[in-house]
Amino acid sequence: MCKELFKRIDSVIRNERLYANVGLMREDVMKRFSISRHRLNALLNQHAGGLSFPQYINKMRVEEAHELMVCHQEMPIAQIAFEVGFTPPNLRDQFKRHYGMTPSEYRAHLV
Repeated sequence: MCKELFKRIDSVIRNERLYANVGLMREDVMKRFSISRHRLNALLNQHAGGLSFPQYINKMRVEEAHELMVCHQEMPIAQIAFEVGFTPPNLRDQFKRHYGMTPSEYRAHLV
């Protein structure tokens, strides 16, 4: 039952692109699924590799940013950042943390 609930939450966050809302809060997800903070944290710990809620959301954001950089090379990096729910400095930091280089450095390797 826990795994199914996590899959449902994950599916809604991804399919409705809730992660792209820069103002998305843990409380929004808790309210939507009528679960406690403790329950949400336990689900993330068990089914999302122990990521915290912000880490979980940022992982989705940075993965979509990566996909947009590859598929839409003409799109400015700042636009990609806003498209996925980051500010440009947040995208730079998170992308570097996740991929080991900045978005600009990564894009230079695509050419």
